[in-house]
Amino acid sequence: MPKGNRGEDQTRGRIRAHDAWALELPVLMETMNVRAVEMDLGQRGMQAALTVISGKLYLLVRSGLNEQQVAASIRSLLARYIHRPAPLLVLWPDADKQGVVVREPDDVSDGALEDPPDVTADVLHLYGEGHWVPKEGWRSDDDVLQALTEIVAVDLKGVVEDLPEETYPLPEGLGAVVSTGYDSEGLAHPMVFLRGDLPTGLRADLLGFCLALGAGPEYGDSDPDENGLFYVGTDAGPVSGPGAALLGALMVQRLGRRPGDCDFKLLDPPEETAPELESAA
Repeated sequence: MPKGNRGEDQTRGRIRAHDAWALELPVLMETMNVRAVEMDLGQRGMQAALTVISGKLYLLVRSGLNEQQVAASIRSLLARYIHRPAPLLVLWPDADKQGVVVREPDDVSDGALEDPPDVTADVLHLYGEGHWVPKEGWRSDDDVLQALTEIVAVDLKGVVEDLPEETYPLPEGLGAVVSTGYDSEGLAHPMVFLRGDLPTGLRADLLGFCLALGAGPEYGDSDPDENGLFYVGTDAGPVSGPGAALLGALMVQRLGRRPGDCDFKLLDPPEETAPELESAA
C-alpha cells in the first residue's frame, strides 16, 4: 500500500459527519433511510429528536419551525448520529451560542430502545457530478497534501512550511500555526506552518482546515493573537455545521481524500512565540 494510504479504503465508503452538511437534503435522508415527521414535542423547548422505530430512523420535528430550522435540525441530528450512532437523540436550541445542541437523554431505560441501524453508501454516487466529488478520483494522502500545498503557493500566493526547528519543543497538542501575510499592494496571502512529524493524512486535513480558517477574520469566538496568529491543535471533533471545519473537509475531499474529523480545536497562544512566526504575521 502506498505511503499515506493506510485506512483510506476503509473510510471511503463510509458516511461521515461532514456529509450530513454537504449532501442535498433529499439525498441525505434517502441514504440514511430516515423519515421526518412533524409533531407536537411539548412545552419544554425540545426542537427535534431522532429515534429508532422498527429498525428505521425517524426524525421528530417540532411543529411551527421554518424551513431553515427544519433543515438545520435534521442535519444536526444526522451528523451526530453518523459520528456516534445512538437509538435516541434530542436537539435543543442553544441560546448562548445562537445554535443548537444535540445530546443523548440519560433518563431513558435501555430496555425501551432499539439498536441503531448501520449506514453505508457509495460516496462517489452520493455526490454525483457535484462540486465536492473528487475531481481526479481518490488519491494518496501524499498527493492530496501536495495538491493543497500547490494551491496555496500558486493560486493563493501563500506559503506552506514545516514549523521551524526554533519552535521546538512544541506546545502540547499543537498541529499548525496560521497567519496572513500582506504584499506591497496590501493583498492578503495565507501562511501555514505545519507540524512535520504528523501522519500525512492528518497533515492534509489540518492544511485544509487552516486554509478555510485563513479565509475568514475569525473562527467562532476565537480571534488571532496580537501577532495575527492562530494556533491549531491536533485534536478534532466531527463537523457540526457550516464554517471552517466543513469547508476544510470538503476541499480535502475535492482533491481526493476522504477527510477524518476536521473540527480542529484552537489553542491558546504559547507564552513565547518564535521570531520567525511573529515576522510572518
